[in-house]
Amino acid sequence: MAGFEENFQLLHTEQLDRFVVAKRDLPRGEQILLEEPLVTGPYWDADVSCLSCLRDSCSTCSKCGKAPLCYDCTEHDATECDFFRESTALDKHFLYNHFNVITPVRCLLLYRKNRDLFDEMMRMESHVEERRGSEIWQIHDKYVVTPLLEAGILDSLNDGELEVTGELIQRICGILDVNTFEIRGDVDSSQSGSNLARGLYPKTSLMVHNCVPNTLLSIDGVGNLRVFTSAPGTFERQTHLRQGKYFTCYCRRCKDPTELGTHLSSIKCTECDEGLCSFYPSEPRWECNKCRKLLKREYVNEVMCAARSEIMECALEVRDLERVIGKHSRTLNPHHSLVLEAKQTLLSRPLDPGTVPKQVLRRKFELCEELLEVVRMLEPGISRLTGIAMYEYHVALVDLSRRNFDTTEIKSSELLQNLIRAENELKQAIGMLLFEHPTTPEGQLTKRAMQELKELREEIAEVRAMIEDENLDRQSQYRNRRTNGNGNSNSSSYKKKFSKRR
Repeated sequence: MAGFEENFQLLHTEQLDRFVVAKRDLPRGEQILLEEPLVTGPYWDADVSCLSCLRDSCSTCSKCGKAPLCYDCTEHDATECDFFRESTALDKHFLYNHFNVITPVRCLLLYRKNRDLFDEMMRMESHVEERRGSEIWQIHDKYVVTPLLEAGILDSLNDGELEVTGELIQRICGILDVNTFEIRGDVDSSQSGSNLARGLYPKTSLMVHNCVPNTLLSIDGVGNLRVFTSAPGTFERQTHLRQGKYFTCYCRRCKDPTELGTHLSSIKCTECDEGLCSFYPSEPRWECNKCRKLLKREYVNEVMCAARSEIMECALEVRDLERVIGKHSRTLNPHHSLVLEAKQTLLSRPLDPGTVPKQVLRRKFELCEELLEVVRMLEPGISRLTGIAMYEYHVALVDLSRRNFDTTEIKSSELLQNLIRAENELKQAIGMLLFEHPTTPEGQLTKRAMQELKELREEIAEVRAMIEDENLDRQSQYRNRRTNGNGNSNSSSYKKKFSKRR
């Protein structure tokens, strides 16, 4: 837990309950907290996976005879293994049929392993009263509480001080839903499965939520969480926070109906052509910024549900995506979070820069510019999302510049300017993604980006040399002097060498 006492002060208010604030001014990029998880486990509704590494399961623990394992793992946590081995009445298929109980059981086993850590976990917010009787309460009752109580495997934890009841299990489920952070596995492993893990970090969970964050969280493949300083639309985001985290955010982004000018939640006014209707949560109301027309919430919900449904059902076909983007840019707005989601899907399509039509490359570049403008506004400073967007922007700029040079739409001087610009974007992207652990997808992207930066610098040197040669002699003598045995000029040599780098 190094760094917590030195950097943070614990406060309490009725609105926020317990939370932390910085004790001092923190420079950008400083690691201010390193925390190990109290508990890690599979996400809710995950596929059955190895209880040791969460890869795909293909065997069962030989010691307890109940825990799913993978080919490489022969054991799992000793306390957990002993607990399942002692549960002699437990069917050997129980964990396979009720895999959702794993993480809550691990929380309860903290009582055996470390009473202080168990007490620390139980001090975390569960919002059990707000959840009581809700849909998520009923789901946990069906898939976690009832199977565990009927199996009777938790009776051994009762000792006079602790009584495991349905209420306690629901409280633990609430703690997990409200406070856990995503952990992605070791992607260096060829056998890494698709399941994600979640970890419970009591110190980090005390940080107050803000939709324009000034910290960056990075979790490595073994669950260690590092917090560094750094510098979707409000309506849907607030709904998610209320239903999933049980609080209302009052950050400057949430209090601004335009979301810092991005209009991620605004929809087109039905009265005037230029107006956008934004959500004012204090009223609440949807009001046009031009003609002040008020939209009914039923209409807004209908439009947004239709857009969400079409985007979710949309295939990766360019025509389908472009149709959905065009349609809902008119009903919502071009920067609405749902439209940007469709644009991100379009942008994520793998492309071969050597064969793809130029207009597709141009469209990719336009999308990168548009998304990066929004991301920089919402996540200033060090940002994982900004780093990824800057990387994609550099890819699009390089690919399009090469193609335009191939077709003589730009000259070598403009090509050089674009490559230098791309180099700058790539360097900034690497600077942001360096905080990611090498085992994460972003860490792997950083490794690839560093190699591409080296190649890009070689390409820039090649173009500079080409420009110097062009400046020496622009007459026919230059072409004769620079022609190789195949009759290709220095420009042709460059095109052959770099046009299909990716």
